[in-house]
Amino acid sequence: MKKQWKIGILIGATLLFVTVLGGCFFTKENSVFKKDIPEKNQNSTVDQKDAKKNSDDLLEKSHFQGTALLVSGDQILYQKSYGYANVKEKLPNKVKGTFPIASLQKIITGSIILELVEEDKLTLNTTLDTFYPEVDFGKSITIQDLLDHKSGILMDEKEPSELLSDQKSQINYVLDTLSVVGNKEFNYTNSNYSLLAGIISKIMGSPYQEVVKERVIDKLSLHDTYFWDDIPKNEILPKPYYYMEKDYVEDPSPTTEKLLSSLLGAGNMYMSTEDFLVFIRSLANGQLFKQDEYERLTGAKQEGYRAGIIYFDDLKYSEGSLGGYDTVIYGDQDNKNLVILFANQPAKNGMRTLSEALYDQL
Repeated sequence: MKKQWKIGILIGATLLFVTVLGGCFFTKENSVFKKDIPEKNQNSTVDQKDAKKNSDDLLEKSHFQGTALLVSGDQILYQKSYGYANVKEKLPNKVKGTFPIASLQKIITGSIILELVEEDKLTLNTTLDTFYPEVDFGKSITIQDLLDHKSGILMDEKEPSELLSDQKSQINYVLDTLSVVGNKEFNYTNSNYSLLAGIISKIMGSPYQEVVKERVIDKLSLHDTYFWDDIPKNEILPKPYYYMEKDYVEDPSPTTEKLLSSLLGAGNMYMSTEDFLVFIRSLANGQLFKQDEYERLTGAKQEGYRAGIIYFDDLKYSEGSLGGYDTVIYGDQDNKNLVILFANQPAKNGMRTLSEALYDQL
């Protein structure tokens, strides 16, 4: 199944780089091979065992720590957590543990915008000045431009000086910080999706988080999905680490609540890999969209960045990064074969390389 990466430069540009810098542990408790979901091909047990073993070897040798979920033939083939959520306290990562999903949240924000387009509440050609007339060149910036990072908007990805405690302050921070240039070449910036979150709120008359809860979290019965400011107190959140000739080198500038508060619509949600799989499937199985609907709205048949995902060679890829946290989805456009990786210690040779190697096992 191996495909050649045709747009590596574009993929690299989509990582969420912020000004903060961004031993495998295994027990019965943190490893799951799904018993209640049928395997993709009951006549290829040996191949499946090889695929699981090869995948496990790849993950261990990469020094990946976090949770991996592999889908083959539309069924979960392999699911396992690796390493520690907190190495000092010897708390292992869990299969259903929640991780910051960083820029993968843009797929969620984009999907709600596309729902509103389907409901005739706006169009892809609606211009930004309809909602934010104070933004320069707003009359020439469309919803499509924001979704595709071709708005001409620029913004430093830095931590605000104080916690942004409500949506109004979060939007104002974006409006006060962004700048706009005339050309519309691809330029990846969180501000595009923060503005889209604000537009969702204006149309629906409710805060963005409430809209996501109603249209995604509750509708899909997601049980391990939270925003940065509503995580249950008993939830064990993984600490971020790096591999630097040894495992568990602490992130020297870990992601703060102030930074998360500035990432409205763009990177301040937490999810488990299972919940994210349910969501990504919903974009094709009719729960949120039928596959042809979503592909038509996103333009997924064209190569490039579309509503949070990069499409190429009938594959899709998206990656989010917040320091030592790194999240990836890579696989078929129809979700038959997928790799989902949520890391609190990214693979030593890069998550893109690891996800491609794992995909080759499916």
